[in-house]
Amino acid sequence: MVRRWVWRGDGAAIPRAFADTVADLGVAYAPLVARCLWNREVRDRDAAASFLRPTLAHGLRSPLLLKDMARAAARLADALAAGEPIAVYGDYDVDGITGAAELVLCLRELGAEPLLHVSHRGREGYGLNAHALGLLHAAGARVVVTADCGTADEGALAHAADLGLDVIVCDHHHAPTRRPPVLALLNPLQPGCAFPFKGLSGAGVVFYLLMGLRAELRARGHDRLPDLRRYLDLVALGTVADVVPLREENRVLVAHGLRVLERTERPGLAALKQTALVDGVSVRAIGFRLAPRLNAGGRLADARVAVELLTTESVERAGVLAAELEVHNAERRALEDAMVAEAVSAIEARRDPQARSIVVAREGWHPGVVGIVAARLAERFHRPALAIALEGATARGSGRSVRGVHLHAALGECRALLEAFGGHRQAVGFTVRRERVGELAARFEEAVSGQTTPADLEPLLEIDAEAPLAIATPALAEALAALEPHGPGNPEPTLVARGVEIEGVRRVGDPARPHLRLRLRQDGRTLAAIGFGLGELPVRVGDRVDVVFRPRLARWQGTERLEAEVLDVRGGAPPAAAQTTENAREFGVP
Repeated sequence: MVRRWVWRGDGAAIPRAFADTVADLGVAYAPLVARCLWNREVRDRDAAASFLRPTLAHGLRSPLLLKDMARAAARLADALAAGEPIAVYGDYDVDGITGAAELVLCLRELGAEPLLHVSHRGREGYGLNAHALGLLHAAGARVVVTADCGTADEGALAHAADLGLDVIVCDHHHAPTRRPPVLALLNPLQPGCAFPFKGLSGAGVVFYLLMGLRAELRARGHDRLPDLRRYLDLVALGTVADVVPLREENRVLVAHGLRVLERTERPGLAALKQTALVDGVSVRAIGFRLAPRLNAGGRLADARVAVELLTTESVERAGVLAAELEVHNAERRALEDAMVAEAVSAIEARRDPQARSIVVAREGWHPGVVGIVAARLAERFHRPALAIALEGATARGSGRSVRGVHLHAALGECRALLEAFGGHRQAVGFTVRRERVGELAARFEEAVSGQTTPADLEPLLEIDAEAPLAIATPALAEALAALEPHGPGNPEPTLVARGVEIEGVRRVGDPARPHLRLRLRQDGRTLAAIGFGLGELPVRVGDRVDVVFRPRLARWQGTERLEAEVLDVRGGAPPAAAQTTENAREFGVP
């Protein structure tokens, strides 16, 4: 797919004073790091210091800013003191799984043995289930705490209230105007919530509940309080997996959570890292290696397997559970590839180039995999995509969005056609009657068209700065590492080098989607490069091109070397020598 190159931010020069401020913070390659910060709207000394060195002490706001927190923390503290049975109710995705694991482990640490229910994707679908709540009540529960679900489940919550259950909802999905019938609703998106940052994950909201509970117990004179830093590995997993913005609280939680995950002593996470062949922990390792395996159980079988993996103290049991998830993940990959191939074939056979959305429905598709299919279709066609599994009279679907489209709002305009739906800006899930799928596709297209122009859906490649290849050194890679963790809201820095000579070309990997191995040369400097999925680009030895790249320290079998990750290549002419020299000088290259 051809992408238009644009400057991240406005491309204008940044104030020299800000670059000096970043240099005063002790950052190498300060002009370039300052440019990257400025492009991410970090534009004063305090903001830069907080961004580059996120701390738990100063980076997390008070849990009491979350509406209903005082009530939720007090009720949990009362239940712990009285020995009342407490139940944990988690969603089946990684955000819900990790949030549920946080609750189970912390309540155990405080002397309780909570009941656990995890939504079953096939039997119950997303959200709270009235029958499941009834079973928890019958098992003795008097307090139920949810993880990543519950905000919009008014019917199930009314049933829980009739049973006398006190429900504490921890959620981050779109909140209706009318408050659900619960003891406490912890959701930064609800009306009247003073918590400034609205982008917490479900696991993040749960962590804030644990912060509030700890403060309540301390105020009551408890001297044995949980060390909540031990749960940050779980928070990082849920936050990264749910693709929420890695800014403000999320940046702090993930930065510290990655450190905890790196040295985790949890048998389940150690086993998962081993089966997933994860050496160094990173956002990328979570997104591409760990999270898919944790999700696999809930997609194809029962998500309780993943919660047990995260909470078990048995090394032997952890190995068994990790192996089970590995099998499910292999099955998921095979299903996903087959479904995507079928979807792409169907779309390309009948696609209207002017359409601003993608809707595809098929008999026999696995409903647990349609979310990944929607994500891959959205990425391939750069359109918001709905993938729907037809099964009998009903159909279950999932949607994923692209830049500039509020997916929950778009699907909300189709609510009269739906049996149920929920989600947020980037992702939705829904149920629809089979006979209404065609009408849904038409109405969804209208809704997306109402939010966008054709230009809004044009794929962009955002570039932070122009720089020569000479800037790509291990020292630069280390300097840019101060901007990690990367993700939504904080993309990896990208540079463009102009007039680069292609000195070597090799295509490697899957012939269906080959990678591009390059050797680049500019001003006497050569650099190895890899372009993932770019093997079809028509580049040849001797070409002079412009290259968009990221400098990266590649680690393999205990060694590391610098290479460029190439994002795109475009034919170009050699830049003037003065321009290359000036760019090098600006960014600290001798």
